[in-house]
Amino acid sequence: MNSRTYVATLASTALLAIATPAMARAPVIAHYDLPAQDLGSSLRDIGRIAHVEIMFSPTDVAGLSAPAIRGDLTIAEAINRLLGATGLVATYANGSVIIRGRLAAAGTEATDIIVTGSRIRGAPPTAPVTTMTSQDIRRAGQADLGEALRSSPLNFAGGQSPGIGTNQGAANVNANGASSVNLLGLGPNATLTLLNGSRLSYTGINAGVDISAIPAVAVDRVEIVTDGASAIYGADAVAGVVNVFLRRNYQGLSVQGTLGGATDGGDFQQHYSAVGGRTWKGGGVLAVYDYLANSAIAAGERSYATKMATDSTLYPRIGRNSGLVSLFQEVGALTANVDLLYKNGRQDIVQGYVTGQPHTVSGADARANTYNFVVAPTVTARLGAGWTARFVSSYGFDKSRINSNNFAANRLSSTSGRRYDNDALSVEINAEGPLFELPAGAVRAAVGGGYRQTGIELVSVTGGVTGSAFNRHRDNRFGYAEVYVPLVAPASESRFGQSLSLTGAFRYEANSGVGSVALPKAGFVYTPIAGITLKGSWGRSFRLPTLYQQYSGYSSVLLPVAAYARGFPTGSNFIVLVGAGPNMKPERSENWTLSAEFKPSSFPRFSGTISYFNFDYTDRVATPVTSTVGGLNNPLYANLVTLNPSPALQQGLNTGATIGLQNGTSLPYNPSTVVAIFDERDRNVARQNYHGLTASARYTLGNKDRQKLDLSLDGTWIESKQQLVAGLPYTPLAGTIFNPPHLKGRLGATYSTPRFSLSGFANVSSDLTDRRTAKVYTTNGPITFDLTSIVQAGGGFELGATINNLFNAKPPIIVTGSPYETTFDSTNFSPIGRFISISLRKAW
Repeated sequence: MNSRTYVATLASTALLAIATPAMARAPVIAHYDLPAQDLGSSLRDIGRIAHVEIMFSPTDVAGLSAPAIRGDLTIAEAINRLLGATGLVATYANGSVIIRGRLAAAGTEATDIIVTGSRIRGAPPTAPVTTMTSQDIRRAGQADLGEALRSSPLNFAGGQSPGIGTNQGAANVNANGASSVNLLGLGPNATLTLLNGSRLSYTGINAGVDISAIPAVAVDRVEIVTDGASAIYGADAVAGVVNVFLRRNYQGLSVQGTLGGATDGGDFQQHYSAVGGRTWKGGGVLAVYDYLANSAIAAGERSYATKMATDSTLYPRIGRNSGLVSLFQEVGALTANVDLLYKNGRQDIVQGYVTGQPHTVSGADARANTYNFVVAPTVTARLGAGWTARFVSSYGFDKSRINSNNFAANRLSSTSGRRYDNDALSVEINAEGPLFELPAGAVRAAVGGGYRQTGIELVSVTGGVTGSAFNRHRDNRFGYAEVYVPLVAPASESRFGQSLSLTGAFRYEANSGVGSVALPKAGFVYTPIAGITLKGSWGRSFRLPTLYQQYSGYSSVLLPVAAYARGFPTGSNFIVLVGAGPNMKPERSENWTLSAEFKPSSFPRFSGTISYFNFDYTDRVATPVTSTVGGLNNPLYANLVTLNPSPALQQGLNTGATIGLQNGTSLPYNPSTVVAIFDERDRNVARQNYHGLTASARYTLGNKDRQKLDLSLDGTWIESKQQLVAGLPYTPLAGTIFNPPHLKGRLGATYSTPRFSLSGFANVSSDLTDRRTAKVYTTNGPITFDLTSIVQAGGGFELGATINNLFNAKPPIIVTGSPYETTFDSTNFSPIGRFISISLRKAW
């Protein structure tokens, strides 16, 4: 007996007391009484009634109807009646049912039933997966993926977003008009964004991904997992993963045009797109072109921005052209797929420094041009014995050119330019398949490894003088393994419940410049009774410091001690170091989630999920000092202070500074008068904790073939806090200005018939506290209402109309110190106000 057989025998013997082999039982017969409806709903209903996991791609069932199913049937009989002449094929294995695509040849393995959160086909995810479908995006009247993701309660609009204003916190920027996902507010560089499972290049300087580069009309669905997943996917997956899946098997051509604008002025928007696709035996192609442009919103057009310069932009002028091609082909046991994405975008912004005056009096304007490209080839091979191997690769770049004009005293005083060139290369080989059989099914595993390189070149020039310039790359080598162990199968009729499975994963990564990490993850999925599934996961995740944080350089400034500290000799000075610090290491997170999913068979039109999450985020890169004043006397900063530094040490630090020593005193620099060096450079010091609840519910009334009412509720409750340096008290994050609110929710209702739909959404947020001044202020959270209607006019024509922010709710004014600062919290409020648009679509 070989070792593999021996292990399988031992495991089977130990588990016989828990699970009875399903193979020895007759097929389970259940009673079905299902109306004629869409195929996806019928498959889900059969799964609930029969207590069997049925897996399928939403793309494969899109647009397909299912007949009414009534009677006492086995699950195979019920599914065969549903599939009929659709060309879909059902595969029964390991207590689950896999519905395969229309073009797949009979008898082959399904290779595309992958759920975000696991590398193993058919393994149920151990954390909730929120899905945003193309229909959801259309019914909300949303123009791009950035807008769609910002509407989700799981996402915080702060970070990298085109609507972010000035002085909104260091983590909230608008460098080039990109949109990055920021799950639960942990930061856009703590969310991993994928395209069909492939990595994309970063944008700007903060290691976020521009999700708006992907045309929304090309998207089949977006899957969101708010759970630390670095053991599965590697760096950045601290808060979770956003995986964008493109349409597949698209046949035909459609064009669409949308015009809209803000009723208060500005933001006149034009959006045009064309989608074409063709399928053939074993393959298909999708091609998309997307154009979007909007005019700016100036401060003079909004009553709550009168303290700003009249032409300062509250929302920038944006133009964007995107193109996408996705091609796949099956040849025997091989399936090849390649995705190509290109975007060129433009953003124009204006910042003025004098109230009620144009920026040409005193201010600046800037134009950012961005070029984004991704090519992601994938090859999948069916190896036999249930095993599948995949070669996954991607190469991409994101190049931004930002040119500014600076004005003073009614004239052009100088020009400046910045260049951010990001690139990314990723190559991975993995394999997945069964190891051995247990009574409840096969133990499955996934193993893989690969190489990834990311880089950034940054050049900043002002008045012809180069302020900073560096070109850095980081190499990453990794290997991982994941295992899925089914202990109880739905058909086992075990006294311990309907089903139980365990998962485990481990990943090792070696990263140049910051060291290596080893990451475990474990989870379970348990269905104690029909209709209730409990899930849990624990793991460790990490994020690498950005190349900008690590290599952008630092400043060395000479200051007089008398203005900042006491107890030092009269006339003495000190040197303060500010900027990128040395010896950075990965940021680390320990996270766990618990969730419950409800799909009662007695209430088949309802489904709901509630989840608790906890992220303990340590070693976050931050500036360790809140104020230089008093820092030399504060014992908490003793490890940042070097007393009586030698001239050689001073010289070395000054030489290493980007532009040498900057003298902030009235006398020439004399090393003998320097009594201390205060090193305030960024480093791994901060600790943050995020915990809270996410919840969602869906309920459907009626029938798709006649009239139907879909009700939805999504909400997030967040508690978060930060400790900047050990010994300092924690300060609140969530519920404070420029951070996520404690509560964010979205309620939706859609009434639809085969030719008409009307969707309404209510977006609610809790109040925010402003603690930036001695007096604490409270601002009311935004509450807005959106409406969208879609009419199928016949002949392939579709008419649409959308009203966002129906009652034109306006953001409350906040305390600002200068006309340069945006007068409201732009991370939580939009300056657009009421927005009305109409659209026309024609399909062939």
